[in-house]
Amino acid sequence: MPDPSHILVVDDSPTQLRQIQFLLEKEGFVVQPAADGLQAIASIKDNIPMLVVTDLQMPEMNGLELVAAVKETMPSLPVILTTSQGSEEIASQALKAGAASYVPKRELNDTLIPVLQQVMAINKAAKAVPNVAKNAVESNITLEVTNDESQIPDIISRLELPMVELDLFDEGERMQIAMALDEALLNAMIHGNLEVSSELRQSDDGAPYVNMIAKRKEEAPYNERKVNIKVEASNEQITFTIRDDGPGFDAAALRDPTDPENIERAGGRGLLLINAFMDEVSHNEVGNEIRMVKRKATGDGETSDDSDE
Repeated sequence: MPDPSHILVVDDSPTQLRQIQFLLEKEGFVVQPAADGLQAIASIKDNIPMLVVTDLQMPEMNGLELVAAVKETMPSLPVILTTSQGSEEIASQALKAGAASYVPKRELNDTLIPVLQQVMAINKAAKAVPNVAKNAVESNITLEVTNDESQIPDIISRLELPMVELDLFDEGERMQIAMALDEALLNAMIHGNLEVSSELRQSDDGAPYVNMIAKRKEEAPYNERKVNIKVEASNEQITFTIRDDGPGFDAAALRDPTDPENIERAGGRGLLLINAFMDEVSHNEVGNEIRMVKRKATGDGETSDDSDE
């Protein structure tokens, strides 16, 4: 059983490792260090951590190989990547291979703890889905929710229920889907309905961002807007359609979130994670609706759609 306070940190740089250890211990976590992936695997066998934070470029076994090994033996164990210039391609591969999220090294001081808290909360929500009988053939859900972001973990638990009923994905894949849903729901509530720009996070430790969210929740028309969610699931795939009542945005003007070079750019992190974790992502013309499809992998590792080609 994972230790609820134990985090495994993997980095071959003693300086980088001390920085991460300081940030985590300041928040009350117990840190177990490892210099490479092989040491990390041995440590996990001795004492299962709550979460793994790993560098990508290391000797012996790199971060991508570590992610693959963890997914193979313990898919429910979340792995957060620390990325740097030059590691964009391997980071993109690691996200697709099973990592839960990433933090650019240049943003460690500001971003590591919020990302860790997000992953912990969403992992808990993904695991909170009740163990129901797996005899459903299809499942459809339609929800309308307000702009209360504190309810997102409970919403995700509800949306993940069809995956359990249809026995679609393993715990690691469900964790990634939960992360994608979290990003999409936050975007619909905060940026879509409340029209709060993420650029406000960049000043005064994000206080203007938090204050504007609170202000908009009390003002019309923002506080009258809802988020509509539709889930369509079969024994081959699940489709999530999330639409807000905001004015939308020009999706075509965004930097390509599937381009590994954008992993180190500020902004667009949510869409990068969504595109890494889902098989198909599209927006409507207005830009206030996102459609995300995840397909069940076949025995050879391909998705059901790939195997039909």
